[in-house]
Amino acid sequence: MPEFLDVFYPFDKSPTDPAVSKPLLATLLQQEAELEFPSFNAEDALALGLAILAESPKSKTPDAPGVRAVVVHVSINGNLQFYCGQDGTNGDNFGWIQRKVNTVTRFGHASIYMGSSCLAGGKDFNEKFLLPQTEYVGVGGGFPLRVKGVAYPVGVVAVSGLPHEMDHELVTKGIKKFLEEKK
Repeated sequence: MPEFLDVFYPFDKSPTDPAVSKPLLATLLQQEAELEFPSFNAEDALALGLAILAESPKSKTPDAPGVRAVVVHVSINGNLQFYCGQDGTNGDNFGWIQRKVNTVTRFGHASIYMGSSCLAGGKDFNEKFLLPQTEYVGVGGGFPLRVKGVAYPVGVVAVSGLPHEMDHELVTKGIKKFLEEKK
C-alpha cells in the first residue's frame, strides 16, 4: 500500500471513521497545494509524462513477473499533450483515465480526494453528485495541474493500471520528481 495511505487505512478502521478520513483528506489537500508548478506548457507535459513513466513499476523492473503496466495522460485546458500506454495496458485503462480526468476537470481536485471526501460523509461519490459511473469516478489516479498564482487547475495528469491508491502515488511521485529536476 502506498506510504501516504497506510497510516490512514488501518485494517480495523473504516474510511468513514473521522480518525481515518480527516487526516487523509488533509494530506490530499496538502499534496494539491504543495505540488504546484511555476508554469506549465506542452514541453513540461512531455517531461512530466516521461517522469511518471520512469517511476512506474514496469519501467523499474520490466522483467519481473506480475508487474503491472500503466497508461499516463497529461492535458492542458482539455487539450491532450501526452498519452502513453506501456505494453500490457488495454482499452479499459483508457476508460479509467477518461473518468478520472472528467472528475478532476469538473471538481478541480484529485479524483481520490473527491471519492474519499464522499466516503468520509458516508456517501458514494457517483450517487452524491448524480454522476454516471461510465463518465466519472472517485478513485485515485487523477490529479489537478496547478500553477502558482492561478486560481484554478490548468490541466490534469492521470494514471491507470495499478490499484487506485498506487496510481495516485505514482502521479504525485512523478510530479515531485519533475519539480525537483526543474529547480
